[in-house]
Amino acid sequence: MRDGIEFVEILDNYLKEKGLSRRQFCSLTDIPNSTIGTWKSKNVIPSVELVAKVAQFMNVSLDWLVYGEQYENANVDNTTNNPYSRRSIFDRIHKYLIQDYDDTCSDIQTLYKKYLADIVEYEIISNWVCGKANLPEDVLPRIADKLDVSLQYLLSGNHYNKDDFDPQLYERAKMYSKFLTGYSTLEKEEQQFINDYIETKKENYRLKREEEIKKTQK
Repeated sequence: MRDGIEFVEILDNYLKEKGLSRRQFCSLTDIPNSTIGTWKSKNVIPSVELVAKVAQFMNVSLDWLVYGEQYENANVDNTTNNPYSRRSIFDRIHKYLIQDYDDTCSDIQTLYKKYLADIVEYEIISNWVCGKANLPEDVLPRIADKLDVSLQYLLSGNHYNKDDFDPQLYERAKMYSKFLTGYSTLEKEEQQFINDYIETKKENYRLKREEEIKKTQK
């Protein structure tokens, strides 16, 4: 967990990057400069309400602002070598922006702001790529739709065969999207434990159904 000094340093660095003074920040958020000074001098984290204001201003998640990472080892596999990583997803968005819009510009920030800013701000998605922010659940499906690619391709780099598409399975995937996102962050041993548990439950359910069918046939 960050302390008050780190918290203020992060805020000051952000304001410097944006070319804003602390006075301007205080005016925009109604947080007194003296209050920020107290966070640093007394080395205390502000109240949840004020942390939320700062997080919203910076377009980052509360978890990242307070703890540094949204979850343990959040960025270990967040590389372009991992096709399911946030960085790989963002690379695919960049690729299709260049390909679909035939724009002379190849800069991802410029392209994104020009064609996808109506879905979510560039700063929010770039913070998401770095593990600093969360994305609303509808963002990636809307981006996939606008780029005219399948959501499966955007998330994994793999195209699906329409003949193999299972709408029932797709609906379940949407229903349990938060679970699936969390599953991808687990270690292999933890994933295997969950896999084994699910298989056991499925087998128990199958046996139970067989018993019920036998009873009805008697």
